[in-house]
Parts: sequence; structure tokens; C-alpha cells
Amino acid sequence: SLNICQNLNRRQHEHMIHLMEIAIIAIDLALYFKKRIIFQKIVDESKTYDSTTAWTEYLCLEMTKKEVVMAMMMTACDLSAITKPWEIQSKTHVIPQPMMDRRKAAELLKLQVGFIDFVCTFVYKEFSRFHKEIQPMLDGLLNNRNEWKTRADEYDAKTKALEEEKKKEEEKMAAKK
Repeated sequence: SLNICQNLNRRQHEHMIHLMEIAIIAIDLALYFKKRIIFQKIVDESKTYDSTTAWTEYLCLEMTKKEVVMAMMMTACDLSAITKPWEIQSKTHVIPQPMMDRRKAAELLKLQVGFIDFVCTFVYKEFSRFHKEIQPMLDGLLNNRNEWKTRADEYDAKTKALEEEKKKEEEKMAAKK
């Protein structure tokens, strides 16, 4: 039997279901935006404790704060693909969906930079303040943001050059008439 809950009493089972619901609902980005300020205050508060042990003991007793941290952890996990090394797709030989294919991303470049800035950076920045072990994920995120930004800028420059070239051609054609 795969019933992982079979040895839980009723109260434990209800608590586990409650935590699973929090974890599932946590990946809703609308809720993420509502909890960002609360999470930032929790991280700030954690810096006022002398030891991580004291902070952990306190946090374990504060169910609401613990649930916010858990929800942010789920969001960080949900968004974690954005922190992977830039060329990870080519190493795994996995063909991405067209919407996620970096080779076809010309129209998505600016959207990706905006998504990183508006959604992803906050959670990894705050978690890296909360736990130094998260810093490599923040570094990976910022590196990928720079890669996307570079590609967006290159695409904009190419598009602008093509538009200018087209305009000159149109002016030449108009002058010949």
C-alpha cells in the first residue's frame, strides 16, 4: 500500500492536508504578490535574532509566519528553472516547447526580462537574505537576466537597423518616382 498517511491520527492527517493545501495554493502568483511584503517583514525580523536556532524555535511556534515562509519556498521551487545555468538545455538535449525555446524567443525576450524583474528576483533576493545557501540561485537568476537582457538589446538593435534600412530604401524608391 502507498498510503503514506496510514499511521497518522485524525489531527495529524488534517494538519498534513492543511499543509498540502497551502503548498498547492502557494504557486498561484496572485497570492505570491499579496504575501511578498509579509515575507519581507519576516526576513527582516529573522535578522533581529542572535542565532538561527532561536529564530527557528520562534518561527515554529508562529503558524501564520511559518505558512508564509512555506508558501514562498513553494514559489521559489516553482520558479527555480529560471536559476539554472544558461546552457542547461543544450547539455540535456531536451527540446523545449516553442514558447520556451530560446532560439525562437525574439518576441519573448523583453517579457522574460520583465518576468525576472517583476516576479522572480524578489523571492530569491529575500531567500538569500534569509539563508545564505540560496545565494547561488540568486546569482544564477541574475546571470540569466543579464543573458536575456543582452539578447533583447541585440534584437532591438537589429530591428532598429532593419527599420532604418527599410526606410532608406523607401525614400530611394520615392525619389525615383
